[in-house]
Amino acid sequence: MTRTLRPVDDRSLRALGWTASLEQDVAGFGGTGYRRARVAIDFGAALAVRTASGEERAKLSSELYRAARGGDRVVVGDWVLLVGEPERAEIVHRLGRRSTLSRRRPGADPTTEQVIAANVDVAFILSDVADLNVRRIERYVTLVRAAGVQPVILLTKLDLEADVGEQMLQLSSAAPGVPVHAVSSKDGQGLGELARYLMLGRTVCMLGSSGVGKSTLLNCLLGQERLKTQSTRRDGGGRHTTSHRELVRLPAGALLIDNPGMREVGLMESEQDSEAGFSDIAALAEDCRFSDCNHDAEPDCAVREASETGALTVERLAGFRRLAQEQLPRGRAGGAAGARSR
Repeated sequence: MTRTLRPVDDRSLRALGWTASLEQDVAGFGGTGYRRARVAIDFGAALAVRTASGEERAKLSSELYRAARGGDRVVVGDWVLLVGEPERAEIVHRLGRRSTLSRRRPGADPTTEQVIAANVDVAFILSDVADLNVRRIERYVTLVRAAGVQPVILLTKLDLEADVGEQMLQLSSAAPGVPVHAVSSKDGQGLGELARYLMLGRTVCMLGSSGVGKSTLLNCLLGQERLKTQSTRRDGGGRHTTSHRELVRLPAGALLIDNPGMREVGLMESEQDSEAGFSDIAALAEDCRFSDCNHDAEPDCAVREASETGALTVERLAGFRRLAQEQLPRGRAGGAAGARSR
């Protein structure tokens, strides 16, 4: 039987992030039959999706289920096509992704990918003001930029520190060109600055370790306690351990994806090669004498010279070298920035 697309309320779909490009992708499906939907919650064995009419449960077709068993999963943020009526629907197609946030699966080889979320516009990278790990933030920025997503760094729990100037400088140096905002979900400091990223139909994904305040921030932006937290640690603030990924609609119209905390930020090799997190070093490397410069002992190395004069911090170069070392199977310690033909 030939199926086509059912007509829907375009405004409702646009509010979920539907775009003209997606409409072109499914133009060949016609006018009635399939239903458009976006994956909202991944429970593992089941999925919740949002359609123009609301939220419902749906199962994967046998073909998509086999693909998922092989590692190619439908994830939160994906756009899909459904067959069947609400609560008895089957997901039969996954549409193309405009962006894919992914990392190397923990404990796996560099070619095993774990997709975190799909069709994301902005990534909020959260770090606790009292437990700042600049090198981890560098990795997040590399991961996000490689996906073609806009990174935004949030220094959380501002209410616990009187002066965060030093931390802000560290982050600005570690991630040139990336907006950095200090915020507090407890008293609302800095949250007004986030409105520019939370526009109607835009999808924002939150990334960070457990305990940095992702769920507390989500509750604050929602204006209600959707995710319960319990008082823990030094500040008496809430701590919630997210167990699944979920796409949540904010009052302003943006869509926010909450993620479980990540202990490891392993990068796929293609992401490391992309220079996404180290555009400043990539620009310096243009002036190195050798196209395959390792920025170590080679003569006329512009990157090393910048480090020696203070134009590039020692910590920044060390962070770049650590990521480059993950490419040892390729035998390139110098990494992405030096790999150009002159």
